[in-house]
This record gives sequence, C-alpha cells and structure tokens, in this order.
Amino acid sequence: MATTRFTALYATVAAVASLALAPLLALSYFAIGEGADELRSATVAAWAQPARELAGGLLTWASPDRVYATYVQVFALLFPAVLLCARAARAQRPAQTGRLERWGWRIAFAGYRIAAAGLIAAFVVLVGGSPAGELLNVLFLALLVPGMLLSVTGSTLLGVALLRDSYAPRLTAWLLALAVPLMLVGSDVLGHNSLGMVPLLLAWAATGRHLWQLERSTSKQRALSADQPKVAA
Repeated sequence: MATTRFTALYATVAAVASLALAPLLALSYFAIGEGADELRSATVAAWAQPARELAGGLLTWASPDRVYATYVQVFALLFPAVLLCARAARAQRPAQTGRLERWGWRIAFAGYRIAAAGLIAAFVVLVGGSPAGELLNVLFLALLVPGMLLSVTGSTLLGVALLRDSYAPRLTAWLLALAVPLMLVGSDVLGHNSLGMVPLLLAWAATGRHLWQLERSTSKQRALSADQPKVAA
C-alpha cells in the first residue's frame, strides 16, 4: 500500500536526519542563555566543545535564538514519524496480545501523540516568536515533558513485551526496551532531550523498513500467483 511506503520512507528519512539534527539542536541550545549552563557539566562539555568547532557555520548562520528556533522547528517535523510508524506496526499485531504489550501500546501512543502535538505547537509559536518566550516554556511543561515521559515509559514496556514475543525487527524491540536509560543518557549525560529521542526515531524506522519489505514480498507473491495459468477443474 502507498500508505505503508510513505510511512516507511518518512520514518527512515526522519531517523537519518535526526542523527545530524539532534546534535545541532543541542549545540544551538547551549548557545542561548537558557542552555548555557549545561556546558558546566563535564560530560556535556566533553563532546559539545569539539562538536561546536566542527559544526562551524551550521551554528552561526543567524542569531543564536534564531538558529535554535529553526532547529526546533525542523525536529518538530521529524517526530510525527514515530507516531505514524507505530500505528502501522500496531495494525500488523494480533488483535489479542498480552497485558504488558497492550499497556505498552496505550502508554506509548499517549506519549507519542502528546509529544508530537507539543512539538507542532512549538513549531507554530516559533514562526514569529523567540525561544525565550513564556509561551514556549508553557508548551514545554504542559506537553513536551509529559509527552516524553509517557513516550519512554510506554516504549520500555512495549519493548520488553515485544522482546518476549520475538518481534521482528529485533532492533526496534531492543531500542524501545532501553528507552528510559537512552533518554537519561541523552538528556542528563549529553545535555539535551532531543538526543534521547533519537533512539525512538531509529527504532520505528527499523520497523517501517521491515513493513515495507514485507509488503513488497507480499505484492510479488500475489503477482506471481496471478500470472500462473489456472488449471481447469
């Protein structure tokens, strides 16, 4: 189906883009007043200082606030791929699943929706506003924080359940099961929440690619069956 192909492509592009965008978003955050304190952490400074030199003009093409706002807006366009791909994956699962998986899906979907809504709202606010504005802080506390907490909690439960059920691809199940520690590494050790959200994008991109391959295989089998001559009864 065209929807599956679009979802898989969107998830793959979003995951690949996040590998470069999340570090740039973090670095641009450290350059504004609100995020400068993060550089006092030894673990943050250890990677951020050399990375800033490598990034060069990618961080200085406009004022620090405008650079940060733009990277937030781009990241806001990537995260909905998580929700879309997760929905496509859920549609392929059996109607009857274990309690842990059911609760994992429920909590994860709630988190993905809230986080995606918060990021899209941030995109709109930042079109003509400043990242230092009070409205962005309200969105962060009201939507992004609970969205991320629910996302990683639900993803962890779901990942454990999928590992038990030998879900394919295994990369998705493992990255989801490790969502909490990976988020802590991204936000606390490396200094920015976007770095902790990258594993979710990678996890669902792996599933999107898997679903696309399954669809192509099914389509080829149907085409071969249609081409075979029918034997008269």
